[in-house]
Amino acid sequence: MPDNVRIGIIGAGAVSEYHHVPGIRIDPRAELVAVCDPNEALLKQREHDWGPVRTTTDYGKLAADSDVDAVIIATPNFTHREIALACIAAGKHVMCEKPLGLNFAESAEMYRAARDKGVRHMTAFTYRFAPSMRYVRHLVQTGQLGEPRHFRSQRFLDLPETSWGWRQYKKLAGAGDLFDMTIHRIDFAQDLMGPIKSVCGAVAQFAKRDRTDRGEPCEPSEVDDWSSLIGVFASGAVGVWEGSTLMKGYHNDGLGYEWAEVNGSEGSAAYKLTDPDHVILGLGGKPMRETAVPREFLTAPGSPREPGKGIPSVVFRYDLVWEFVSAIVEQRDAVPGFDHGAAAQAVADAVLESFEEQKWVEIRAELG
Repeated sequence: MPDNVRIGIIGAGAVSEYHHVPGIRIDPRAELVAVCDPNEALLKQREHDWGPVRTTTDYGKLAADSDVDAVIIATPNFTHREIALACIAAGKHVMCEKPLGLNFAESAEMYRAARDKGVRHMTAFTYRFAPSMRYVRHLVQTGQLGEPRHFRSQRFLDLPETSWGWRQYKKLAGAGDLFDMTIHRIDFAQDLMGPIKSVCGAVAQFAKRDRTDRGEPCEPSEVDDWSSLIGVFASGAVGVWEGSTLMKGYHNDGLGYEWAEVNGSEGSAAYKLTDPDHVILGLGGKPMRETAVPREFLTAPGSPREPGKGIPSVVFRYDLVWEFVSAIVEQRDAVPGFDHGAAAQAVADAVLESFEEQKWVEIRAELG
């Protein structure tokens, strides 16, 4: 594989604008060559903003384009499987937004297809690349926190209670906050603490979302806007997760609030999305205090991104593309891969099953 990786983006919305395209721009090995979106007006805008690029409304054409080496999929949840399988069949390396599919079965199918085709695959679990999260992982893996015992996560947003569009219908989104936000926290919890063995979960809906932001009526929401779970890890450690889009007072210019914490037998470490260049750390019997993340953890290894430049809670997301391109160039697995995406999906599915059946559920995540 040449050092120059030619990338096509399918889905030209806000996620691509704010995360993926800037990531491509700072990577000297990457080149954005093609963009696909069903919205022709948006395509024209992106051609102006991102150009020069080839544009199409047909993802099949982009998948078949011999001048495209890799694809980033940033489309609605219900389209992920179909688009990814087409790109994989055409021999493209694929990074896909979360959740990979509408359920574990779809995600596992995507993983098997990529594995069997021998292409690189990656799930866009952004928060793995936060400097503070990378440092907390180092503290856990090097034993500085001792034996990991507890994990907890809170992700609070204060969003308008108007329509989410396709995101509020089960057949298109699968679930609400659980699949959109909490699934990120499930993923990095398993990265920090190992696989989750069983869960007891709950979801709730408080906003009907039966009006658009213009006041026009629409079909009401079918999905959750609050989700929570208690989990037991295979190691015996335990975890607690809560997420909501309706936490009044937590808007914070759209950033919201996030806290994730690991407590071990020798110390504790916590991450905040609002300040990802610092951790809250308590070691050696000392109280939890804000500590700067060491420089070597501020970017992904080798990333050309300059530490300290840009908004900290935004710029770490660019390292997603760096990891994807690195895996292609170095001919290795990307992390997190589709297998990690499927593993998180299995836990999220189990939360829905647990709430529906009012019981603890064992995680079933055999990829085949």
